[in-house]
Amino acid sequence: MLSTWPASVFQYTLMTTHQLLPSGSIGPHMTMSTSVLISGTLDVDALDGAYDDFVARNDVLRTVLEREGESWVQKVHPHRTAHLKRRTGSADRAQEFADDWSREPVPVDEPPLVRGQVVGLDDGTHLVSLVFHHLHTDPPSLDLAMAELGVLYAARLAGERIPAPPLQFGPYVRQCVEKVAGRLDADREFWRTTVEGARPVSPAPGLERDWSRPPSSGVLRLDVLDGDRAAELEKWALRHRTTLFSTLFTGFCLAMADRSVTRDLLVATVFEQRDHPDTRALVGPFLHPSLLRVRVPDGADWDVLTPVVRDVVRDAYDRAHIPTIDILGMHPDVLHAVATEPVGLCLFQYLPSSGIGAEIPFGPANGRLLANTDVGPTGDVGLMFRLHRKASGDLVATVTFDRRGLDEPLVRELFDDFVRRVTEPVASVVR
Repeated sequence: MLSTWPASVFQYTLMTTHQLLPSGSIGPHMTMSTSVLISGTLDVDALDGAYDDFVARNDVLRTVLEREGESWVQKVHPHRTAHLKRRTGSADRAQEFADDWSREPVPVDEPPLVRGQVVGLDDGTHLVSLVFHHLHTDPPSLDLAMAELGVLYAARLAGERIPAPPLQFGPYVRQCVEKVAGRLDADREFWRTTVEGARPVSPAPGLERDWSRPPSSGVLRLDVLDGDRAAELEKWALRHRTTLFSTLFTGFCLAMADRSVTRDLLVATVFEQRDHPDTRALVGPFLHPSLLRVRVPDGADWDVLTPVVRDVVRDAYDRAHIPTIDILGMHPDVLHAVATEPVGLCLFQYLPSSGIGAEIPFGPANGRLLANTDVGPTGDVGLMFRLHRKASGDLVATVTFDRRGLDEPLVRELFDDFVRRVTEPVASVVR
């Protein structure tokens, strides 16, 4: 009998959304990838064995989601030997090989939910790439996965085996479910009250979506703050008893409120929650989609809005176990507006660095993480500000938008307003 565990909030959200509105949310191209360029002697057979060890010791990579009653469950399938795809090629095509592999399909019903390749390059280096289905991983897990592969490879070279993690993703989810079981009714009531009467953000008057056009996502990769400024902003946040996430979102709210007629902002977000010490280095989808509603008073500045946003973010984080799709289901009028208005539900996301540096050891060899040119899943509609802290400390953004309702000049204008706002708290710092 297969080990069975509750689906995580993120998994439940994707599966339920797909059931209600099939849109590719669990399709084979809903993937995330990572690649490393390895210099030095590499035993490809040992690396292949390490990849098999990686799949064997992470149950989440052998898990299929199935419907059970009114919800979804994870069923962990037995391990079957997994191999890297082996190729050779020119070193000047390394990024091209990595980009091609990022588009490798990963069907959700065909474990393992990862596909790996190793490319022997003609300058003696090797490219190693992993692509995961998003249903079973999250952005911080990408670096963690590659670091784990390096550790497993070194163990293979030493003739050692590393035991399975003390806590697997499925049992962790069950712990989370049991922890909040007694407060679900109260938390649902919180969301029922909080979202009542809300409407999606409209960043400009008179926007219309061209429904005759197929979905098309525009993508911008933009710099927000360099490492020094980001560090100063984080210090400012600590001095004001808040977090970097909340501070960045405060800047976003100040920028968007100046463009919103009502100054009443309903924004989607995603929290990463690894609340058990044994999950800090674990691969898995530790994401919790949620909603943030902020009413920005006329004339509000940083002093006024910082504590307001801090409390909004804290309350949402503490209740992120209530799936967003269920919250919207409590409010058919809000759900209708999200589905029909030009921007839909705007998303603001910040994920910190995984803590893994740009260099990853593979035994005596050394791996360098390649910049990921794949923007990741974008969805079909809306405006998404996805911020990420790089290993260097720099704060960068991937901004995606639906070309049917938004154009690039407007999106760049919105982004510039956001950067101007988040720079204000550290503008007086001498460089």
